[in-house]
Amino acid sequence: MKKPLVTILAGPLDDQNAGIHVYTREMIRSFQESKTCDYILIRQKHDNKFSEKIDEITIPSHPFIGFKTIRLFLTVPFKLSKVNPDIVIEPAHFGPFNLPKRIKRVTIIHDLTPIIFPQWHRFLGQLLQRIFLKSILKHASLILTNSENTLKDLTKYFPFTAAKSIMIYPGIDPFYNLPEKDIVYKKEPFLLYTGTIEPRKNLITLLVAYQKFRERSDYKHKLIITGGKGWKSESFYKTLEEHPFRQDIELKGYVSKEELRLLYRTTSAFIYPSFYEGFGFPVAEAMSSGACCIVSKSSSLIEVGGDSVVYFDPTNTEELADKIALVLTDEKLVNTLIRKGKEHVSKFNWENFAAKFERELVKLATSKNNSKQP
Repeated sequence: MKKPLVTILAGPLDDQNAGIHVYTREMIRSFQESKTCDYILIRQKHDNKFSEKIDEITIPSHPFIGFKTIRLFLTVPFKLSKVNPDIVIEPAHFGPFNLPKRIKRVTIIHDLTPIIFPQWHRFLGQLLQRIFLKSILKHASLILTNSENTLKDLTKYFPFTAAKSIMIYPGIDPFYNLPEKDIVYKKEPFLLYTGTIEPRKNLITLLVAYQKFRERSDYKHKLIITGGKGWKSESFYKTLEEHPFRQDIELKGYVSKEELRLLYRTTSAFIYPSFYEGFGFPVAEAMSSGACCIVSKSSSLIEVGGDSVVYFDPTNTEELADKIALVLTDEKLVNTLIRKGKEHVSKFNWENFAAKFERELVKLATSKNNSKQP
């Protein structure tokens, strides 16, 4: 049987740095040795070919007003109609648009926060989702989610998707679990958070809990925050500048994978206070690296953390302060959680992801297309 030709709209490789970038990058990497499907990437930049094993087509994006819309609705669909793939995958869940009926569409849903929690998003972003998402989902031939929680949200808000939606857990970049011979990492006196600075990540709760922890104990642990500045972050920076322990809080911005892995391996505790996650890569990466994790008991984070992390109510700063003190005083608990964490996250594997996803792609390529097409 002829292998299906699959194009991936790989824009997140070029225009993102956070979770969807990681997902897209590792998904494509997992397809590199495929004997099941042939892949072509649609990129925005041509200065760094992702893989010698996967073909690429560059359709540039420019900052001119209206150009991104033209690219999304006209240029990319025109090129795809010429390539004539069996399937198009959209990893960022905004599209694909205006495809011929013969081409099947796969849309990946990472979370529904623009619909469920519009207050956490910029007005234009959540407005576009409200205008287009229902139509995108109706026209999708297959919808893939990254957790059971996201799948539950999807079928709650868009019940018509139930028959064509599946969940496959993503994997973790194996880089974070690479053994380093003859190196033993000592836990250092700092707490760590990594992720975008935005309201959904609940970082004001972290700052307040850190203050309470420091005021109640003799510990002098620093708080290190890595990740880029997101939208609606003004309240965070105001709280930070007024913090009584500001001199012990370090903002590193984006860091290299090498530095992040070292931080995961040496932190006394990794803290992830997010209100809501579609998956939660930082938690999985931290566990894989051997960090003890203190995690918000919310959304998909319960799936990612399993029974291998310390949970807290994301609205309760008192509880978070207590949990920080707990992991700094109970070495036996920490060692148990680290061991269990490494075992638990082994199920988040990109090879397993690729095998399951490609079975669905082959099924889809050979099925009759019943989805509505514009």
